[in-house]
Amino acid sequence: MMKVSVCIPAYKQVAYLQRLLDSLLIQTFDDFEVVITDDSPDNSVEQCVQQYLQRLPIRYYRNEPARGMPGNWNTALDLARGEYIKIMHDDDWFATPTALGLLVQALDDNPQHDFAYAAYYNYYLDNGTTKLMTSPAYFRKAFQKDPVNILHDNLVGPPSVMIHRNKPAYRYDEKVRWTVDVDFYIRLLQQRPGFTYIAEPLLYVGMGKEQITEEVHGVREVYIPEYFYLLQKTGNGHFKSILVYDFFWRLLRNMKIRDVKDIRKAGFNGPLPVVTTYILNWQRRIPFLRKGPVSKLWMSLSFLFAPGK
Repeated sequence: MMKVSVCIPAYKQVAYLQRLLDSLLIQTFDDFEVVITDDSPDNSVEQCVQQYLQRLPIRYYRNEPARGMPGNWNTALDLARGEYIKIMHDDDWFATPTALGLLVQALDDNPQHDFAYAAYYNYYLDNGTTKLMTSPAYFRKAFQKDPVNILHDNLVGPPSVMIHRNKPAYRYDEKVRWTVDVDFYIRLLQQRPGFTYIAEPLLYVGMGKEQITEEVHGVREVYIPEYFYLLQKTGNGHFKSILVYDFFWRLLRNMKIRDVKDIRKAGFNGPLPVVTTYILNWQRRIPFLRKGPVSKLWMSLSFLFAPGK
């Protein structure tokens, strides 16, 4: 068994994949395998991989038929033989030669944790600019207290910024697309609380309009079913946190949900959190105050009397 499996669920983006593989070639930590699972409709990824077989310990697998996102991610994890799993999307890459080693060290030094993540750079593919993304102390404290608080704002980042121990229970929910990363983080930390954060930016995360997540960004028929499904799995108790309550308030407001019928029309038919109608009633009282500081104040006031606290 090697120390870490670098799992790359690939799809057509050969130029980006080459950049990622080149960043692996210069890593000072070398006790790893590379698992590439390919969902592409052609052999472009396979041809790219052939160029690296003599330089990297690659295991290539072609999905027949294609599994889609996140099924392709789970295929890579299922094939992984390393003690740790480092998933890398094919448009992301390691920022420094020591990046992989530092991520591995974070778990080695903290055996009580199954999960570690690092600061990173967003890299905007259309213009080549970057933005440093960090995980501030207030967020880490709330995330440690209850991982469901990540719903307020995902300040962990996408899966490429983290590493976790290789356990069969740690797989992505294939019923969702937009919430797939936060759902994974919540479930992993509910099974094994605690995490390690690395303040040094270790990765670049490619940001572009061609990404699958961009196709579903802000889509009511995606957000409502997926977030309500996630909340159904986590339970009503988390609404005791004002961070979760505020997230739910903003979700209903921003998706223009006026009543329960709108939730059903958006595609969610399961049981609703007990605070759903309560929040909708409060929002209907002052419908013209939909955003801004006054909405935040109104939300905070409603939280004081929310059911189930």
